[in-house]
Amino acid sequence: MDGAARFNQRDSMATILITAINIVAGLLIGTLQQGVAIGEAARTYTVLTVGDGLVTLIPSLLVSVAGGITLTRANSAALLGTEIRQQLFARPSTLYVAGGVCAAMCLIPGLPGATFLLVGGGLVWAGRRMAKEPVKGSASEDGAIEKQKKPEQAPSADLAGLLRVEELTLEIGFQLIPLVDEKQGGTLLNRVRALRRHLSAEMGFLIPPVHISDNLRLHPREYVISLRGIEVARWQLDGGQVLAVSADPNRRPLPGRETRDPAFGVPATWISPALEEQAVAAGYSVVDGVTVMTTHLGEMIRRHAHELLGRAEAKRLMDSLNESHPKLLEELVPKLLTLGEVNRVLEQLLRERVSIRDLGTILETLLETAAVNKNLVVLVEGVRQALGRRLVAPLLDSDGQLPVLLLDPALEEEIVEALSPDSSHRLLSGKSSSGVPLVRRLIDSLRSLISSTHNSALPVLLCPSPARYHVKRWLEPLIPMLAVVAAAEIPPEIRLRPAGTVR
Repeated sequence: MDGAARFNQRDSMATILITAINIVAGLLIGTLQQGVAIGEAARTYTVLTVGDGLVTLIPSLLVSVAGGITLTRANSAALLGTEIRQQLFARPSTLYVAGGVCAAMCLIPGLPGATFLLVGGGLVWAGRRMAKEPVKGSASEDGAIEKQKKPEQAPSADLAGLLRVEELTLEIGFQLIPLVDEKQGGTLLNRVRALRRHLSAEMGFLIPPVHISDNLRLHPREYVISLRGIEVARWQLDGGQVLAVSADPNRRPLPGRETRDPAFGVPATWISPALEEQAVAAGYSVVDGVTVMTTHLGEMIRRHAHELLGRAEAKRLMDSLNESHPKLLEELVPKLLTLGEVNRVLEQLLRERVSIRDLGTILETLLETAAVNKNLVVLVEGVRQALGRRLVAPLLDSDGQLPVLLLDPALEEEIVEALSPDSSHRLLSGKSSSGVPLVRRLIDSLRSLISSTHNSALPVLLCPSPARYHVKRWLEPLIPMLAVVAAAEIPPEIRLRPAGTVR
């Protein structure tokens, strides 16, 4: 085909050149040698030259048609004769158009009008006959081909669907389907889209789409949130009710069914919509079922964000940063750190709910720290200190202060000793001087202090680095919402408000 295209191109250029030469030479020969008037010479030799050009273009036309036929049937398994018959004679409209073009050629002076008129009339007559007796062979053959392909493609498509694992899945009971159906006024889809955009901007990477489907095996108003096919949360809404939430231990009780908010575990009550104004006046936050579901989904995404960030997404983030920081990536990956090591640092930051949106600062800190020490704990702690202002901002209370829980010096010393290289795998199951395991004493004291605080902002635990990294891992399964920060991560302009001492 490449050779045929080159032949057409060069043949066309040669034809144009020969046509120009013939016209000029014809005028000179007719007027100078034959003594013919210039007008008659121009008419005679121009007509002869155009005719000769049309004849020389016939090979190019045939090659072009052959090339077009070859390309258009490249993906077809049928015979060439069958393909031509189906494409040219399967529809009467094709013959009508061809007949009309032939009839129009009769209007061009110098062409054999009777011949073109006869051919055009024959094509139109064949088209009318075909319209009265439609060809059934092509349709049946197409249908046979489709029927042959579908059984072959169906098993592979089914297997591919079974093997596909969705990153995020929200399954709902059949009574919750109206919340998804926009025709019935459902707003869940729009709320989930808005939540995904918000979390992507908050966390700093693209949150995967949430696959929503109904599941008849669930209770009518139950929903399940799954991560890569594994259930991570389940809850059940109360039909026709709204949820009144309040963390105040002295809250005024409301008539309804008591429960707990699924996202944060705060005491809540299912109440009738008629009591909404009364609940708001009493200090409750009142939300509907869709808000409960989206808030719960958002909290689960934040809690498991480190599991959603894979190497492919980390590579995409760094490729997008490469446009503005090409030298930074060139010096860092893979000279100092591999993509996997950078991804592990990003995962640990997301695990502690630290946004990775400022990827430039993160990579610059890794470049400086990895040149000295490539230990994961050292890298994470260094990045957290560089992101101190961004890290602390969401933890401030309404007055702009940071409520902190301080470690008792003796307890802090015990933690540092437990993390020394001589300790066995940093297991803190051994009893301290008080006879109570260190981790148990730490957790009990924290729970007591947190329950006694009634402020809107949850206090943070102030712990020295690098012990902070390990203390966060110990507390994460039991007190996941508690943030553990080091003194070096707090900007100097932030005012601290002591909320208690952990003993």
